[in-house]
Amino acid sequence: MVTEEAGQRVKKKGVVSKKPAPFAVDTEEGSGRKASRVGVETRKKILDAAEHLFADKGFEGTSLRDISEASDSHLALSTYHFGNKEQLFDEVVRRRAVELVNQRLAGLARIDLDAQPPEETVRLLIDAYVNPMIKARFGKSQQWQSWVRLMSSIINIKRWTPLIQKHFDECAEIYVASWRKALPDADHVSLLNGFSFMAVTTLYVCNYTDRFQTLKKLPRRSKNQDLDALTEDLVRFLHAGFMAL
Repeated sequence: MVTEEAGQRVKKKGVVSKKPAPFAVDTEEGSGRKASRVGVETRKKILDAAEHLFADKGFEGTSLRDISEASDSHLALSTYHFGNKEQLFDEVVRRRAVELVNQRLAGLARIDLDAQPPEETVRLLIDAYVNPMIKARFGKSQQWQSWVRLMSSIINIKRWTPLIQKHFDECAEIYVASWRKALPDADHVSLLNGFSFMAVTTLYVCNYTDRFQTLKKLPRRSKNQDLDALTEDLVRFLHAGFMAL
C-alpha cells in the first residue's frame, strides 16, 4: 500500500479522482455561472490546436493567431478563455498532467510495499510510474501523442522548470517516499537523482527513433512486439539502476 503519510497527502489534496476530467473549467471565469456547452467546446478546440502546434513548433514558434486559425476560432476567444500565451501553455500542460498523475497515483495505490521483496517492489514502482506515459505516447490518441512530445521537448529547458514542478512534483514526492521505504539504505539524494534519470529516460523512449535498427539484425517484428520489448528493456535498465543505489 502507499505509505500512510503519502496516502494522507493524496486524500487531503484530492489528487486521485475516479474520473479525471480531460479539461477542467466548467464555470465562466469570475461569474460563478456554469459554462455553456459552446464555451466548453470552444475551449477544448483551442487547447487541442495549441497542443499540436506547441508540440510541432515549440512555444516561441507558435502564436495565438496560429492557434486561433488551427482551431477555427476568433483570436479574441483565446484571450477570453486563457489570458495570454503563457497561461494557455500552462493549461495545455496541466489538463493532461492531471490525468497522468491520477493514473500514476492509482497504480501506486495498488502496490503493497511490504508484500514482496524490495527488488520486486522497486519493479512495481517503476511499472506504475512509467507505463501511463508509454501508453499515452503509443496509444491511438494523437492529442496524447502531441502532449508527450511537448513534454519531451521542455523537460530539460530551465525556463519551464517551475511549470514542471507545479504540475508534477507532488506526485514525484509521493513516489520517492515509497522508494525510500522500499530501499531504506539508499541515499536520499541518490534516489532523487535516480528518479530524475527515470523521468528523462522515459521521455526519451517516447521519442524513440531506433537509430540502431541496422545494427540489431533481427527478424521483423510487429509494432506491438517492438514496443513490448522496448518497454521491458527500459524497466530492466531502470530497475538495475535503482537497485545499484
